Amino acid sequence: MKSRLLISWFALLSFPMTAVYPQEPETRGWESVLETLLSDEELTDNAIEELCCIYESIHESPLNINTATRDELSMLPFLSDRQIEDIHAYVYMHGPMLTLGELQLTGSLDLETRRLLRHFVYAGPVPPQKERIRLADVLRNGHSELLVRMDIPLYLRDGFRYHSPEELQRYPNRTYRGGRLSHNLRYSFNWHNRIRLGISADKDAGEKGYDFWSPYLFIKDVGALKELALGNFKAQFGQGLLMGGGFSVGKNMALSTMSRQTQGLKPHSSTQEYGYLRGAGVALEWGHTTFTLLGALTPLDATIKGDTVIGSLKEDGYHRTGLELSKKHNVTLSTYAANVRYGFRGLRYGVTALYEELSLPYKGGSRYAGVAADCSVNRSWYSLKAEFSLLNSEPALIASQTFRLHKGWTLNSVFRHYSPKYQSLHSNSMSEGGVQNETGLLTGLVHSGHNLKVSGYADLFMHPEPRYGASAPSNGMDLRMEADWRAGRWDALYVTARFKAKQKDCKYTGQLEYCLTGRYRLRWTHEFKDGSEMRTQFFYVRYDFIAETITNGYALTGSYSRSLFKERLDVNLTAAAFHTESYDCRVSVYESGLRYSYNFISLYGKGGRLALTVKYRMGKNMQLNLKAGGTYYLDRDEISSAQQRIASNHKEDISLQFIAKF
Repeated sequence: MKSRLLISWFALLSFPMTAVYPQEPETRGWESVLETLLSDEELTDNAIEELCCIYESIHESPLNINTATRDELSMLPFLSDRQIEDIHAYVYMHGPMLTLGELQLTGSLDLETRRLLRHFVYAGPVPPQKERIRLADVLRNGHSELLVRMDIPLYLRDGFRYHSPEELQRYPNRTYRGGRLSHNLRYSFNWHNRIRLGISADKDAGEKGYDFWSPYLFIKDVGALKELALGNFKAQFGQGLLMGGGFSVGKNMALSTMSRQTQGLKPHSSTQEYGYLRGAGVALEWGHTTFTLLGALTPLDATIKGDTVIGSLKEDGYHRTGLELSKKHNVTLSTYAANVRYGFRGLRYGVTALYEELSLPYKGGSRYAGVAADCSVNRSWYSLKAEFSLLNSEPALIASQTFRLHKGWTLNSVFRHYSPKYQSLHSNSMSEGGVQNETGLLTGLVHSGHNLKVSGYADLFMHPEPRYGASAPSNGMDLRMEADWRAGRWDALYVTARFKAKQKDCKYTGQLEYCLTGRYRLRWTHEFKDGSEMRTQFFYVRYDFIAETITNGYALTGSYSRSLFKERLDVNLTAAAFHTESYDCRVSVYESGLRYSYNFISLYGKGGRLALTVKYRMGKNMQLNLKAGGTYYLDRDEISSAQQRIASNHKEDISLQFIAKF
């Protein structure tokens, strides 16, 4: 007991000496990890919003560091396998942490990771037994949140302009059916992360009324009931070859998270209108074995050819014109799946069975039947995870290995082989061009030191059959390096370089040629003693394809963040200047934004951008957020085309968001 108190006292005394950087306000700080993880991952909008929702959800309902399971901590991609193991080992050996200052005694958590982790965990008592669910306790101790957002464009797109009756009779889809404003609302209820229910509604600009509703109820850890999902939900098993309802990781994220993807069911609480299941799922746990069953009847948007065949599935969620509205929910997907998985002392095994049927044929068939088997081994120095899937007799395989070497070095490798005809509507796994028609090997190396983190990978891949943009079998490679250096008390330097060579059709030579793209970024961050932060970034992109002019893209951005009035008001100002010679060398820039929204702005052409984000806490339970931004182009007189055309060389937007907790 005395040794336990001595360790706690040492942590309390030493933490203020080692944490020399000022405490960041709770509303920012962790956003920087999103920028680093997603800056050049080429993820879909759905994947980016999914990751943002995970961060926001855990930030609002943090985990108790003394009771958090491996799966719960694995949802934080910035934590490595070794760091998760060290946290559990420390709690096991020394008992529950009294303060988060004890994190520095775990061994592998560097200062920056400890600062970041504070936004998602707390040191709480360990209850003698799991609290029973009583309706009175749920109603008394549960927390509700209401979020309302409205986006106001200060410009007019052609889809909202006046069109004469004669013009509309000839071109009925030139006008949008609804108003210019877009808005959404979310209501959520949370009781100790064990009972979650809510509903989300969304209206895009041009749509008539709320066009999408997403209700959900999620219950977990009630006796033998591990998880229960009703309404809109997602399911992830194995490494996502057959059922990968979560977001697909990029290659850089795969270096740290591929060996520990979260398994099971989770609610679909975002406003994304694609990639979810609508029905029910239940997971029961006996000992070290978990059984999961699910059934869903999910409506999909699709383009129908001849009223009998699906031409393509529509994933953007827009229903602004009569043509877009005619594609809404005109196809139904019936899904039935079962999974059994066993885990004990670092060993995990799982088997998944899936049967699906579309109401109309798609790419030659309407029924999908498959099975997948996965396994994982996790030791202090080595991890292995693999999954093999057969879907309509077509194979897919992915296997990853992690070697934890001496003095913070980690070696990773990921091999995947996806049959050209493998086609799952729920696949989400690491790939270059989708979980289909690909074979590749990625090898990466990561080193985490006290003030320096470096990582890099080399990915060699090939496509055995023709694909979009390549009329014959093709191949390519992807190389990436990054370094993050804490240069003293107040400064940090981050640099990344990525080079990709990929074959595609060339009309000048009549054969496949390599398209070369290089993306480079340098970021300098300076923290002031008053807690404010200044960040400067330089981007350079080079695009080179044979018989075409080499194009270059440049961007220089600067941002300043500060908290005022005892951290009740947060202000972030961002400015950017860009000059790109083509769309192929465009630059993607991250901006501070509102809750539950990804903020990557694609800049191409010549011009500048200015954005201001203000977050004001009106007491303990209410918050008002505002973002205003504008982009000015020097190389054009109009922006976009068709119904989205703006007859001007500039555009400005205002977004308002109100959050109430009760």
